[in-house]
Amino acid sequence: MTSHDPEVPQPGVPHGGTAFGGMLRSLRRAARLTLEDLSEASGVSVRALGDLERGRSRGPQRRTVDALAAALRLDTEQRERLQRLADAGRERGGPPASPYLLRTVPDFTGRKQELADLEALATGTRTRAAVLFGPGGQGKTTLAAEAVRRLGGTFPDGSVCVQLHGMSDSPLPAAEALVLLLTALGHPADRIPADPVAREALYRAALAGRRALVVLDDAADESQTRPLLPDAEGSFVLVTSRRPLAGLEAVRRIRLGGLSGGESTRLLERILGAPRTDGQSEAITRLTELCGHLPLALRIVGNRLSSRPRWTPARLVDQLADEESRLSGLVAGDLAVRSALTLSYGQLTPPHQLLLRRLSLVPGHDTGPDLAAVLTGEDPLTTEDSLDLLVDRGLLEETTPGRYALHDLVRLFARERLRYEEEATLPVQLRMADWLLRSASAAGRRFEAPGAPEPWPGEPEAFTPGSADEAEQWLTVERSNWASALPVLAEAGRHTEILHASRTLYWFSDRWSQWPEWRTLFSHGARAAAALGDRAAEAHQLNCLAWAHSVGAFRYAEAEQLAYQALELATETDDLEQQAWAWSYISGACGGLHRHAEAAEAAATATRLFEATGDFAGRAVSQRVLGTALRESGRAEEALALHRHLLGTHTGDVPDLDELLAAILRYEIATDLLALERWPEAVDTFRTVGSPSAHGSTDNRLQARTLVGLATALERSGDPTEAREHYTRARSLATVIGDMTTATEAAAGLERLG
Repeated sequence: MTSHDPEVPQPGVPHGGTAFGGMLRSLRRAARLTLEDLSEASGVSVRALGDLERGRSRGPQRRTVDALAAALRLDTEQRERLQRLADAGRERGGPPASPYLLRTVPDFTGRKQELADLEALATGTRTRAAVLFGPGGQGKTTLAAEAVRRLGGTFPDGSVCVQLHGMSDSPLPAAEALVLLLTALGHPADRIPADPVAREALYRAALAGRRALVVLDDAADESQTRPLLPDAEGSFVLVTSRRPLAGLEAVRRIRLGGLSGGESTRLLERILGAPRTDGQSEAITRLTELCGHLPLALRIVGNRLSSRPRWTPARLVDQLADEESRLSGLVAGDLAVRSALTLSYGQLTPPHQLLLRRLSLVPGHDTGPDLAAVLTGEDPLTTEDSLDLLVDRGLLEETTPGRYALHDLVRLFARERLRYEEEATLPVQLRMADWLLRSASAAGRRFEAPGAPEPWPGEPEAFTPGSADEAEQWLTVERSNWASALPVLAEAGRHTEILHASRTLYWFSDRWSQWPEWRTLFSHGARAAAALGDRAAEAHQLNCLAWAHSVGAFRYAEAEQLAYQALELATETDDLEQQAWAWSYISGACGGLHRHAEAAEAAATATRLFEATGDFAGRAVSQRVLGTALRESGRAEEALALHRHLLGTHTGDVPDLDELLAAILRYEIATDLLALERWPEAVDTFRTVGSPSAHGSTDNRLQARTLVGLATALERSGDPTEAREHYTRARSLATVIGDMTTATEAAAGLERLG
């Protein structure tokens, strides 16, 4: 680990002293004792004390150390540190090396970018220090060891490493670290100044005259680290810490996160060897996922399997699959994920511990300060500061600005601490769920007709958006959270509130039709209406659920069944409007199932009912579906006439919806022309479809379908180059949104074009 020029004294070998002697001398001077004073107080002769301080006697016995510690009135931490240096001195047969040598591992895997960054920094001239930071278990020390191994030739004066014990209850003071470093750099122990400022100056002067690599492993904070940094060119200092040490000046920071999926797999394969992993790719991949790609967890899993030759990776997968016991399974000897997390947790203040524990209650992947504040009762600004602190401590990740997420294993740990330290969490969960649905209702009102009912009252105050854009952004980023709040309120019997939320999100749902959360919302809405005995509301919610299955998930059989259930309830309550919508959704489902004659009949029934109720927007929707059914039944001329008539006569009451319906009708007309083999007209019409910006996923599906139609018309018109371009775009977009029918059509077009 240490490299040196034969003509230069080895920096790991002290001249005229030892680490023990340097520390003893420093402690004696700090106590303002002469050698004679210490001899009298301890019973150790003056000559023996002199030999110890000069390094002639390297490792005194424990009773001598105990006598010196008592005479110097050392606390437990100082006594233990002095004893460790004495033990180390006795173990060495020759001159002592660096006070702490990093250990490399033969199966080191990944981290190519981080190693390249460190090499660039260490060999450059502008930066003299780097902080390698990240959560516990990410392999910071292992990476530092690998960096030292690879950079050895760059530093002819060798490398020295000091363990700062930043995560322990008693981090090594900077003044004592300076003694270890100066001793390792070859400075005589009896000439190390007692004054910390002078000691620091001497250390920097020693670095300035050399080209050495110094590793400060496990730094606690800036005050411990700052005195150990260089201030001139020549030597380079690499610091590892769980914190970014943001207060340090003139350093570069490299954040260490989890390994990639491929790196995680390769690490396990290198630990276990080919005979244990061949044919086990699925189980190995699952193990990396259960470990959250955390290097420490992967190392533990690899070691456990190595120590049990008859175990298969699949067996360990079965053991770790249970979240409740996973942390207990991630233990191998003295390696344990829980222990690493406990160290970080123990250094938090009680309010920060409370926040970390309760973040495990957040049902979605991430959260913002407002929701986190609901969990603790703090104000959002204070909570945001606390979230940032947890990020600095490596216990939380800021996925995007203002959004925070727990690593999977940290979430399990926080959940454990929640169970052990808090007796009743249901009130907190109910408060969170209530706030989420009240806020979702407040946001949904931005898209309802004026006069829509306000959300129900509650504490804390619901999020109230100032604009439709702000409402859409909130509903989008918090969607997994507010959707997961529904079963919590359902379990508490809050059916009225669930139905209210479902109703106020009705119009907004049309903007992002393919969100799976709509199936969750409307299924809970239907059950809530049934629990309240409101059959009319249940019919409406079942129709919404049929729409979510059909338009949002292309699950037409389920959509048809739900629409018939809605039709039955709407007929019982003599609700013509919901009967009309039920027939409309039945028509769409039949079309999706290629039963086009039935689809046409159902659409015609829906049209008559919409006319009876005066719902012209509903009539336009059902007539559009009727036209589609006519075209698919081989009656494209009738479909074209109907769709053109609708486009020329329809005016709606909701501008966004009207714009979307017009775009859909232009698409239908172009598709009718395609069916009639009027290729140039179809090309021109497809180009006019457009993409209304207010209906996210619906727009995306329409755009993908339009691209396929345009490409098909261009292909038939003899323009394969542009057709290929549009097929490619359509396949990509359809794959992203999950419309595999359209993606398959686009792929088939590309195959035809070669």
